[in-house]
Amino acid sequence: MRIADGNIFEAMRLVLPEHREAMKRAAVEAKKRSKPTLDEDAWQEIQYTLQEAMERQLPVAVTLFRPLEDEVLIGAPMMRSGSLWLHTEDGALPIDMRRVLKIAFAD
Repeated sequence: MRIADGNIFEAMRLVLPEHREAMKRAAVEAKKRSKPTLDEDAWQEIQYTLQEAMERQLPVAVTLFRPLEDEVLIGAPMMRSGSLWLHTEDGALPIDMRRVLKIAFAD
């Protein structure tokens, strides 16, 4: 409601800087989400896609969970010292399998 609508107290409202920061942090916290649990079929599809991509040397799109927005990396998968790495344009990046939501062939 604005002052023109008859609310004379609207102009008197003040927000202290520390309260404004707390409101911003609360808004960010409210947007955070928890990681979904993948079922056995999803893990088998991920495993199949990785195996095919490594055998045929095809690029994949790896979707990694982040609390606010998922991250998608595109590159060629490879195994190095027992863990999964993704060779991208920026170099080789280790992939944390606990954060993987989906792996699909890149278009």
